[in-house]
Amino acid sequence: MAATTFEEAKLCPKCELPGEDVSTSPAKDSRGAPVVLHMIWCRNDTCKWYNTSWVVQVNSDGTIPQAYSQIGDKKYPTISQESATRIEENYLRQLQAEVEPGAEVRNPRGN
Repeated sequence: MAATTFEEAKLCPKCELPGEDVSTSPAKDSRGAPVVLHMIWCRNDTCKWYNTSWVVQVNSDGTIPQAYSQIGDKKYPTISQESATRIEENYLRQLQAEVEPGAEVRNPRGN
């Protein structure tokens, strides 16, 4: 028997066994179209993801969008050399103030 796309989406990303569909809730996708969200839990007690959940979105036409991961390289904006130099100077000044014998870091609010 061939697996449906929902059956494939229910497979745990770690152990690849089917997870338990514990709840569903209606929602809207980024375009405002109605979708159903299924909360799936891995119940394989030998899996690294045991009792970990993931969400499967089912579109109104029964399709399931491609899963994506938020894990990956962060894409921070590039800062100017001037900003990088200023940040480094501030860091070194703060570090010196904290490690200098007898130094006291003052509260900027004067309290």
